[in-house]
Amino acid sequence: MNRGISFRTIEKIFNLLNYRVVKQDAILIKNGKTSSDADAARYQFSIKVGMLEIYNDSVYDLLVKTDKRKKKTALEIKRNKEGRIEVAGLTKQPVNSVKDVIAMLTKGNESRSTAATEMNEHSSRSHMVLSIDVTSRTGDEEPITGTLYLVDLAGSERVRKSGVEGANLKEAAQINKSLSALGNVMEALDRKAAHVPYRDSKLTYLLQDSLGGNSRTMMVVAVCPTAPSFDETTHALNFATRVRRINIGSAKRNVASKNLEETVKNMSSEIKNLARAKKKSEDQLVSLKRDHGRIQDRLKTSSESRAKSVDEARTLSVLKNSNAQMTARWQKEKQMHEKALANLEETQNEAKQFQSELSKAQRETDRLTKLIANKETEQDALKSEVRKAKSASSAANLRARKAQMLQSRPGNAAAAMASGIVKPTRRTEADTAQMKNADPAEARAKVLEMLKAHDPKKVDKIDAIMDRFKGREGFLMVKMASRYEKKSDNGSTASASKKRSDMAMARHMERMRSKNKIKNGSSRSLRD
Repeated sequence: MNRGISFRTIEKIFNLLNYRVVKQDAILIKNGKTSSDADAARYQFSIKVGMLEIYNDSVYDLLVKTDKRKKKTALEIKRNKEGRIEVAGLTKQPVNSVKDVIAMLTKGNESRSTAATEMNEHSSRSHMVLSIDVTSRTGDEEPITGTLYLVDLAGSERVRKSGVEGANLKEAAQINKSLSALGNVMEALDRKAAHVPYRDSKLTYLLQDSLGGNSRTMMVVAVCPTAPSFDETTHALNFATRVRRINIGSAKRNVASKNLEETVKNMSSEIKNLARAKKKSEDQLVSLKRDHGRIQDRLKTSSESRAKSVDEARTLSVLKNSNAQMTARWQKEKQMHEKALANLEETQNEAKQFQSELSKAQRETDRLTKLIANKETEQDALKSEVRKAKSASSAANLRARKAQMLQSRPGNAAAAMASGIVKPTRRTEADTAQMKNADPAEARAKVLEMLKAHDPKKVDKIDAIMDRFKGREGFLMVKMASRYEKKSDNGSTASASKKRSDMAMARHMERMRSKNKIKNGSSRSLRD
């Protein structure tokens, strides 16, 4: 029984993977591995297959059984977390043999949209996409996953030949639109355009990862050899020729770096290689510039002597051609040099970024270490200063208490009394009663009378004296009486008053000196 490309492709995948398993097992047996070690190092694989159709620019799952009387549920095309295009909610069934593949393809083809036209009795009215996910791993290594898309495109139709109408006419329009979008994508890839219109249709959007980037694309074009299909055959062959010219680069295996140091190491090696290529290109560029300069000098000399000889004119023509060739070669080498410089700069920027991240982390670690050491030093210094301040404060308080005790000793007062400068007086009961029951107005009059009689200079200060002794007028009267009226008759009042003033001044100066000594002693202790 003849099978199509899809079936034979999956069958080939199974054969290759099974051959890999047998080969790996043979190597393990040859190396004398035990059964447990062999199981841990065996080559393993799994295959999942999904089947969908793009009908009227909508995506439908062909492996989901639906009632024909109900409308199918359309699926959305999105990007997953890894940045790959996928159909959300698409059923992907695991297959373990070719029989599973046959059953799945039969089930999917039964759900595909078909119709009869004047050109084909079983015309496909949709694009069918077969998605094959192959995951493999050896032992405990990270699994590797690859996706293969097998696309059965619906054929382009001319309405006047197919004779479709109604719903079939809408289907034909959508088919031609999606094929036109595919042609625009191919043209953009051929022109190396900055923008490729993948989103113009669901077909090109789904196949975006397969049409560009890290992938390989192969197109098989079916043509009809009959004369009525000459125009369609010509267009199909022209389209295939244009697609054949497209170069999207070599597919590479997607392998993530194990760690940052390995990435930096690889990039450093690549930088060295690019640097060597850059140096070689620069040397070639210098050589070409030197050759170009020599040729320009020869052209100038030939131009000056061109009129002298026909041979020289022929030589000049040869030199011009050689100059053109050298210029073209120089331009090509310049482009290669610029491209190498761009690659080198990009690689250097990435390496600098990784090195900057490592340096930043190291600087942050050093900064935190220094900060902790500084904080500990500051803490010890503050503790030492607190201890010194406490000691100084205790010493200052001790000296202040000693000075206060020395100042308040009763010996000074006793000496003063013994010298006769201060004469203690004894108050009588009448004086005590007068101190308690004195009238302010009467006390003012009596004090003023005593000042006029004994000390006229203080008459003007009577208001200040009364304010000072407000509430103690009786005490003021007794004090004034003892000062002016109870003195001896030998005329010694003025001299006694002067002596008392001198003694008061002496006592005041002594108190000030004591306070200054205490203050200076406290300041010295704080400075110490």
